[in-house]
Amino acid sequence: MILVTGGAYQGKKEYAAKEFGNEYEIIGDYHLRVREQLKEGRDIFKEAERLLSENDKIVITSDELGCGIVPVDAFEREYREKNGRLNCFLAERAERVIRVICGMGVKIK
Repeated sequence: MILVTGGAYQGKKEYAAKEFGNEYEIIGDYHLRVREQLKEGRDIFKEAERLLSENDKIVITSDELGCGIVPVDAFEREYREKNGRLNCFLAERAERVIRVICGMGVKIK
């Protein structure tokens, strides 16, 4: 699995498709999947483990939500925190981690 992360609208999906689209399945905007799982009361870590066990030839793109103003809404704060922790969880398991800034990929791992 490859994790591609970065801020919103930085070109993560385009980068992933260009670099890995022929060899890997691209799962874009994973942070939105996390939001829905939290709203449904599901365990986001178990869901991620299940996804990783099904296919190791995937690229996951997920926004980094931890920068900026802390949300006033309690759910939004929880979502932001849990998404960050899940990105760490995915990064630990990833063969590569790439941060995309202005459409340019920077290898982290």
